[in-house]
Amino acid sequence: MKFSQCFRGAVLSALLLAGSQLSFGANLFVIGGSDFLATLPGTTFGGAAFQGVPVGPGNTDTIVRRNSDVNITSGPGTTPVEMIALQLMSVAPVDFGLGVDFYFITLQSVRGGPASTGSMTITPGAPDDHLPGTPEGTFSSFFDVFFDVRKGALNGPIALSEDLVLSNQGAFWDATPAPLEVIVPGLAGDLNANLHTNKIQNTDTYQMDFFPIGPFSETHPSGAVHTVTGATIPEPETLLLIGAALLLLSRLSRRK
Repeated sequence: MKFSQCFRGAVLSALLLAGSQLSFGANLFVIGGSDFLATLPGTTFGGAAFQGVPVGPGNTDTIVRRNSDVNITSGPGTTPVEMIALQLMSVAPVDFGLGVDFYFITLQSVRGGPASTGSMTITPGAPDDHLPGTPEGTFSSFFDVFFDVRKGALNGPIALSEDLVLSNQGAFWDATPAPLEVIVPGLAGDLNANLHTNKIQNTDTYQMDFFPIGPFSETHPSGAVHTVTGATIPEPETLLLIGAALLLLSRLSRRK
């Protein structure tokens, strides 16, 4: 096992140890935070296949922020959500109106346009067992995604600006991250973190983190599909390949 994996495992163990022997309290909450996601094959828009372009950390290309804690003591609870990052690239050259090329999808919010917002309903299903991959419940969500389709690069000329409502029903979530999953630690109340270090976990109140278990798909009646899973930290060799691919893409864009 590489040192980076050993170190990451030690950090995770330390963060999770404090609550490892605790059971549910009278009041059960999923704490607000961010979900770091990676796009999978099966993602399509306008009849074209798309893949993720990492924005980080790890192979993250999509970030969703849950903007409040969710009380699931007696059943489902709802939080407002916002998609704050989305970077996709067509798998092959296509034509979205500005000629045949690779096309990219980015959020309009990155250029000062409207935010992509929606809501998420989280449903409890089982006690927190502190084990990755065994769901604590399900969630359903929708986003009104305001996006641009750009020619040739993430900052290329805009061929199309639209919005689509993407939704999913009944995906699974866990309170414990999977091995190698992207971890962004922070204090409770830090909406940019996904693993919080000072959660309240006693007989009166029990706060849990939230990690989507993938793959799951967000869909639109037009046929648009965004299939994602939890983002991971690639091995160093994979990072080198990703870096080389992005460098080549940048050079091709400059030549054009």
